[in-house]
Amino acid sequence: MNCFLIPTSLCRALEQVMARFWWRNNGTRKGIHWCTWSSLARPKSCGGLGFRELSTFNVALLAKQGWRLITQPGCFLAKVLKARYYPRNDFLSSVLGSNPSYVWRSIWSAKGLLEQGVGWRIGSGCKVNIWNDSWLPGPGDGRVKRDSININYIHVSDLIHGPSATWRVDVLQALFDEEQVDTICSIPLSRSRKCDEIIWRPDRSGIYSVKSGYRLLRDDLPAITGVTGAPFSHMILQFFNDMWSVNLPAKVKINMWKVANSFLPTYSALQNRSLHVNNVCPFCRNSGETVAHIMRDCSFVTQLFAAQGICFPSCLLYPNWLDWVAVAFCSLNATNKVVMLVTLWAVWYARNKLVHEGTTANVRVTLSFISAFIGVNAVVQTPPSARRIDDAIGWRAPEPNVIKFNFDATYDILSKKSVSGVIGRDHAGLIMASCIVPHLHVADTFVAEALACLQAVTFAKELGFRRVVVEGDSLTVIKKVRSLSADGSLISPIIFDIKDIVKGFDGIAFKFVHRSSNIVAHTLARVGRGHQVPSYWIEEAPPEVTSAAMVDLERLASS
Repeated sequence: MNCFLIPTSLCRALEQVMARFWWRNNGTRKGIHWCTWSSLARPKSCGGLGFRELSTFNVALLAKQGWRLITQPGCFLAKVLKARYYPRNDFLSSVLGSNPSYVWRSIWSAKGLLEQGVGWRIGSGCKVNIWNDSWLPGPGDGRVKRDSININYIHVSDLIHGPSATWRVDVLQALFDEEQVDTICSIPLSRSRKCDEIIWRPDRSGIYSVKSGYRLLRDDLPAITGVTGAPFSHMILQFFNDMWSVNLPAKVKINMWKVANSFLPTYSALQNRSLHVNNVCPFCRNSGETVAHIMRDCSFVTQLFAAQGICFPSCLLYPNWLDWVAVAFCSLNATNKVVMLVTLWAVWYARNKLVHEGTTANVRVTLSFISAFIGVNAVVQTPPSARRIDDAIGWRAPEPNVIKFNFDATYDILSKKSVSGVIGRDHAGLIMASCIVPHLHVADTFVAEALACLQAVTFAKELGFRRVVVEGDSLTVIKKVRSLSADGSLISPIIFDIKDIVKGFDGIAFKFVHRSSNIVAHTLARVGRGHQVPSYWIEEAPPEVTSAAMVDLERLASS
């Protein structure tokens, strides 16, 4: 599937094999298919189980080869295919041609997917057409919206002031509306990188992945609906998101998925499928066995929830079963959500033991089982602490003759403004310098953190320090600065500038630290919210920042 376009009929046959395996009973090769494969192939957050729709997944895999032809034109495969099928243009402009090979026909079939997601990351802007190319970040097709075209401005480079690597705001305001001007101004520009790069817009990394390609193809599907065809409400979507994120074994959450969608083989459901059964609740023997009855209304279940102190909304307010489940689950706190999931799983387990083995259901025994299961699960599934021992120590002094610069940023999503806070201290914990720099038209928090890191490196170089350590609590930025591979993300121009400045140091290291070890820089960035212009201090800092630095100094002295 990574190299050839598999026939749709074969994909359907494979999906039927998987569906039969999923629904069949343990003891037999038969089973009831409670929903269609397309419903199972929905993402978990949208009511499905996240199975892959193979024909769509096949196209997403083939697009990976097309992405190689675009981004690696020097590879052997690209040279062969270009010489044979598109000698005078590129892959995105190619045509199928006459008598194509099956390999080329397969890869070419994914060209439409790549055309939807390919865009440009701006360097100098000389290669990018303002009006035709996709170069704007964010949702949509990435193209500018304009009723008329001004032929005096053709390439994106015409919108950039070259010497300062800044956007020509006056030109932008004359050509575009305010929203598009803000979007364009939020695109970071590099002073040193002058080449425009092709990127994959749907992924934050800027690099094509099969996962993002598959998601882009699946986004073309109609609105998400339930088994009845009615659109899912926001509450139902939130329920599925929250339910799958609970830290419990998959079998418990799959049981809840079946409960919510009424996919359990209750007597009522079997009777609706023309099976001859005695439709009586095996617990209370007072009503027919529907999913709503056995999981909510039966006296056995109500006693279990009452003993655990859990109350649910009235079923009269939400006559639809899935709506009631969503509201009931989302109204609980994190602890009671676990209790609800385990209780419903235990109820179905007890019901099957009663029906198939004749074991008597007992409220006290079931409560003990639920309590023991939750306790064991808390021990087994608790992830190891993400915080290292070093993180709890706080700020650590650098080696002698090395200056450590900590950076952090604050970001206001409404005004799209950020503030960079940078402070440099020596091996004794004494403040060498500090600065606050505000930034306008910042796209998101990642850009804000990258700008803060750039400011730290620039500040250290301007002060003449040759051996420095740069610390921050943004793992994404630190990883990208350390990485030797090309970066196509939105912050790639900033990362490129950081790497260019780094060449001027005798020694520099970038380290990620926990927020608790970066309190002083965080305080400095927070203080900077009241500053409209850049502010710099030599051997001092604002009073609030100095107080926070003294805490680190006292701790160093006592250790």
